[in-house]
Amino acid sequence: MSTSPVTPLDRDAARELRARRAWMLLASSGDQLSEEALLAEPEVGYAYAAACRHVGRPERALEVALKVEPETRRRGDWRLGGETVNLIGNILFETGHADQAQARFEALLEHASRWSDEEFSARASNNLGVVSNVRGQRDLALTYYQRALAAYQRLGNRLGIAETHNNLGISYRDLGFDREADGHFRRSIELAEAEGSDRVAAIAETERAVLRLRAGDAPLAASLAQRARGRAQGIGDPVGVGNAIRVLAGAAVMEERMDEAAAHLDEALRVAREHSESLLLAEVQRDRGLLFRDRGDGVAAREALTESAEHFARLGATAEAEAVAVIAREL
Repeated sequence: MSTSPVTPLDRDAARELRARRAWMLLASSGDQLSEEALLAEPEVGYAYAAACRHVGRPERALEVALKVEPETRRRGDWRLGGETVNLIGNILFETGHADQAQARFEALLEHASRWSDEEFSARASNNLGVVSNVRGQRDLALTYYQRALAAYQRLGNRLGIAETHNNLGISYRDLGFDREADGHFRRSIELAEAEGSDRVAAIAETERAVLRLRAGDAPLAASLAQRARGRAQGIGDPVGVGNAIRVLAGAAVMEERMDEAAAHLDEALRVAREHSESLLLAEVQRDRGLLFRDRGDGVAAREALTESAEHFARLGATAEAEAVAVIAREL
């Protein structure tokens, strides 16, 4: 049986695949290259690492990015170096290394300020806002997000504005300002759709579904989460799928469909473990622990809640970690 030859992945091909967000094809093409070939043209190595992150292979993404970053410095390529530092920071945060991620984002923000680079300043500020919000530092997170939003507006970067509106929505939701949060999520989805970004639209739709779930509207939450899951599946984003499934589980619990909720949470847990997604793992294990508790399985509940608390602690979400640990101890 014959097979089609692998298309060589050079810089032009990598740029074209990145522009199309063809992450699965980019990752599979990069898999065919040797380590030497990936580093010979750092932009190819960076593109491959970014694709691995998007398709849920963070360990491989980090392995390659950490090799590409010093090569960009050696060649004096500040822009690609900044892209790589930002990528490394994102991967570190997603895999639960919040302190290391923060250090990367702070370094990027410092360099961006030194070079008056609005784009990197916005991206670093957005990411520092995410770290701050997870740690419960809401006011600091809002400050970072407002800084990012202003920079993206000056640049006319509508996708960056969409991402920032989503982040603002999360912060306002966590502060209890539901109307403001919903407005930000709606604006994020609107801009993301106008820019053709199913990735950002899926993220914002999932977060809006969480908001509706907290408001007690299980049917609307489930509808939004199902649409978000479809978007994430369409672009090959397994973590996005996992986040949407977690919300579907919450809607099922609210409507007392416990077996369905358990199945959803088991699937979300599989995704979180398979892709080393620390925040998703913490949230899913918290939800599973509470479900086990309510169904009378104290042993399983304690095990899930203890792991949840450990992952929240790794992310610096100390208040959430302690709250979950208290529930576990009471069992």
